[in-house]
Amino acid sequence: MKLNKGGMIGLIIGGLGGLVGLACAAIFGGVPGAIMALIFALVFGGIFWSFLIKPMMVTNRLNKVGVSATAKIVELRDTGVTLNNSPQVKLLLEVYPPMGQTYLVETKQYISRLQTSLFQPGSILSVKIDPNDKDSIAFDYGEEAVSSTSNTEQFNTDKIIVGPWAGLSSEEAQKKLYEIDFKNKEILSYGVSSRAIVSKYTWLGIYVNGQNPAVELEIEVLPTDRSSFKAVIYGVILETSVSKYQAGEDIFVKYDPNITSKVAIEHS
Repeated sequence: MKLNKGGMIGLIIGGLGGLVGLACAAIFGGVPGAIMALIFALVFGGIFWSFLIKPMMVTNRLNKVGVSATAKIVELRDTGVTLNNSPQVKLLLEVYPPMGQTYLVETKQYISRLQTSLFQPGSILSVKIDPNDKDSIAFDYGEEAVSSTSNTEQFNTDKIIVGPWAGLSSEEAQKKLYEIDFKNKEILSYGVSSRAIVSKYTWLGIYVNGQNPAVELEIEVLPTDRSSFKAVIYGVILETSVSKYQAGEDIFVKYDPNITSKVAIEHS
């Protein structure tokens, strides 16, 4: 939720009113009144800062200086908290930064009750991320949100919208995957098995047979009888195995001993 001028004025007036009330309690209540006023100010001031002012400051900062990205809502839960009829929700997001690997992040955000239809599992939205802290994230209210579940005019399901294949139609992507699968099966039929280390994981923006992602992996192959070498491989991995293919993880591949650029994932 983006705080408008009216909301800011209301907060300022409310804060000033509270300060006046505390001052009166301190002046006319003597020492006990002053102590209670101080405790009240510290406790409720801390709550006010942590749950309202600080998140809004972070959102405003990121919308000005954050890096534009997209994120898919994986999970959504209501926290039971509302502000000016705007519910606070807890979200698990799959973030697709313009550079680097996709990642998961949990965040709590206030959303406008007029936009709740946009915030559903599977929706893809514009966000801003902190380049120095990837877990700091805010929805980009400077751009029209893109939803895969509620607005078919905004989101074309026939197009890949994130990742290296962004802009390809689903038909073009499926054709590329078919060609990749054919080549991988060929390599697997005669290739030499080897251990490899993943250096970079990139989702290609498309799932196959459910939520099994098509991915691009940059790897270092570690044969036992020759020097190690780098390669880029493509394939579809099981949804349950995604964590096993992140940077730094060991995997098994097969490679063409005569053309080391031909490498395929041995199993997912």
